[in-house]
Amino acid sequence: MQVEVCATSLLSVRNAAAAGADRVELCDAYSLGGLTPSYGLTKAAVDEQSVEVHCLIRSRAGHFCFDSEEIEVMKHDVAMARQLGAHGVVLGALTPDLKLDIDALETLIAVAGSMALSFHRAFDLIADPQAAMTTLYQMGIRRILSSGGAATAPMGMQQLMDWQAKAPQGLYFQPGSGINASNCMAFKTAGFSCIHLSGYQEVSPMVFDGLDEDQNPFVGQTIGHSDLGKIKAVVDQVSR
Repeated sequence: MQVEVCATSLLSVRNAAAAGADRVELCDAYSLGGLTPSYGLTKAAVDEQSVEVHCLIRSRAGHFCFDSEEIEVMKHDVAMARQLGAHGVVLGALTPDLKLDIDALETLIAVAGSMALSFHRAFDLIADPQAAMTTLYQMGIRRILSSGGAATAPMGMQQLMDWQAKAPQGLYFQPGSGINASNCMAFKTAGFSCIHLSGYQEVSPMVFDGLDEDQNPFVGQTIGHSDLGKIKAVVDQVSR
C-alpha cells in the first residue's frame, strides 16, 4: 500500500521521506484545507529529490467554484509546478450545481502536460459521483482523494469501498482525512492501494516577552509539521 503525506513545510517533506512515504501532497495553509504552495516551498521540496512531490492547486479557501480569473491564476500555478519539476498536481473544480467544471479542468490539465493528475476532495461534494469518476478517468486523472463524503475517511469507509468497486479500472480512490496508526490497516484490509494522511503535530508557539497576544494576533497563531513518528507508524503497519 502506498502512503501519501499532506506536507506544508520542508520539514514535513523531509519527515515524510525519512518515514518511507511514497509521495507528498505539497500545500500551504493546513488549517484551511490546503492551498497552493509557494514557489519557494515547491522548489525546495523538489530539490530535496527524496520523495515524489504532487502540488495542490487551489488558489483560495472556500468553495470549489472558480471564476475565470481564478482559473487563470491556477494555470500559472500548474505551470510553476511543472517548471520546477513536481511529479504531479492535485486539481479540482466544480460548477454551482455540483458537477465537474469540465472547461476549467481541461484548461488546467492542458497546462499540466504529462504530469500525474489527481482530483482533490471537491469530489465529496459532487452530485453524481458515478458519472464524475468516469469523466475524470477519461480526462487522464488516475487518483481521487476522498473521505467518502463523510467528515473523515473512517466514517466514509463504506462509501469509499462502493465507489472503488464501481470505478473504471486504473482509477484509484485514495482515502484521506482522519487516517492514523490506529485505523490505517482497515483501509489496507478493505483493498485500497493508497492512503493519505498528514501526521500533523502542532508546535508550541513561541513566547515573546512584552508582547500581548490580544493586541498582536500573529503571536498566538499555531504552526505545525507532519510528524516523523506518526507517519512512520502508519508506513510500518501498511508495509507488512
